[in-house]
Amino acid sequence: MKIVISFVWLLTFWVCGQAQAGSVSLQKLISEAMTQSLQLQKTEAAYDEASWKKTETLQGFLPTLTGQVNYLTNKKYMLVDVNLGGSPASIAQVIPTTLYSLNANLSLFDGFASTNRLRSASHNQKSAEYEIEWARFSVERNIILQFYKAVAAKALKDVADQNLKSLNDHFKDAQALKKAGMSTNYDVLRVQVQASEAESEILNAQNNLDAALMKLAEILGQETESRELIGKLPEIGIDIVQKASGLKSDDRADLKALRERRSAADFLDDSTGTYWVPKIAAFGQYQYYNNINDSFSDKDKFREAYLVGLNLTWNLFDLGALAKSKQSSAQYIQVQKSIQITELKAKQELDFWKKRLNYFIAVYQARRADINRSTEAVRLAKEGRRAGVRTNTEQLDAEVDLARVRAHQVNAQIGALEALINLELATGQALYNFN
Repeated sequence: MKIVISFVWLLTFWVCGQAQAGSVSLQKLISEAMTQSLQLQKTEAAYDEASWKKTETLQGFLPTLTGQVNYLTNKKYMLVDVNLGGSPASIAQVIPTTLYSLNANLSLFDGFASTNRLRSASHNQKSAEYEIEWARFSVERNIILQFYKAVAAKALKDVADQNLKSLNDHFKDAQALKKAGMSTNYDVLRVQVQASEAESEILNAQNNLDAALMKLAEILGQETESRELIGKLPEIGIDIVQKASGLKSDDRADLKALRERRSAADFLDDSTGTYWVPKIAAFGQYQYYNNINDSFSDKDKFREAYLVGLNLTWNLFDLGALAKSKQSSAQYIQVQKSIQITELKAKQELDFWKKRLNYFIAVYQARRADINRSTEAVRLAKEGRRAGVRTNTEQLDAEVDLARVRAHQVNAQIGALEALINLELATGQALYNFN
């Protein structure tokens, strides 16, 4: 007996574990998206790139040090003709067979090009930070939207399934009544048409469910998503409309990223515009060489030499530098126009989704009242049919109306939810707690 009880407990535990493994909640999906989303991984890689670009710009403030080793395996010296006391002679220009050298350079003045490059890189890094913030927010809100779209599609499919089941029962009743001479072929055909429409609604709901799951999988960075979604559609109240009435889109993270990019382009334009400024640098060189014999390890034959100095460079004509300067100016204009386009679009979206949210909430509230009325109408139709004062067709119409109103309520609910999430994306602010 104890063995049987233990087996039952193990079986129950295994079944529960399998059920849990095959289902997923909204919060778990959001948590997975924060680690698996390809879009988020892309923006994080862009931030790493921006960070290293900023590190690269420090090169303009630090010295460069290079080492070099030369060893001649074969040579023929150049000759210099000289006149020594009236006797002409040719002297070989001896060069070291082995040469070790260190070269150092340090920029002292470059027209503040390095400073402006560093400022530009800093703004680009800040822009990448805002891009990550925006990516996390948009991924989270899109996960929520697709999750509830799938839940709504499942609810609509259940409504359509129940409606089809009811219609099939009525179809059997209509056929029986026709055989008994109590109804006509019209009643049978009418039920068949309504059943065909219900089958189409089931197919449409299944397609919407599959599409939502595919989109969900795409956001999660995977090919498919087949787990059962645990959750129910939230009821968005009219108070959310009042909360959204005073919102603006100025603080969106993607707009902040564009503004930082504009500042970066401005400083880069200043940096490339200094191509005509004279540049001063300090340099030094140390040489350890052997020009006595061909040995590379005979330390006694090696000598030392060094030089230190200043270098002035002035580009009197450089078409490439001029072109880069003009490119930077054009890039600044592009970013500025991108900001204007995004701001204009954000304001339009904000106004549009406010109206859509208000509309769908009003429709949802109306459909809730309609469900109560339709439910009562079905009850009265059933009682009237039992009392002989209502027909099968009238009961059928009442049940079909109830199914239609339920579907309209779900559609209004998901419409309000979609409008709310798009309103959140338009403002960059979370307006509703979906936990």
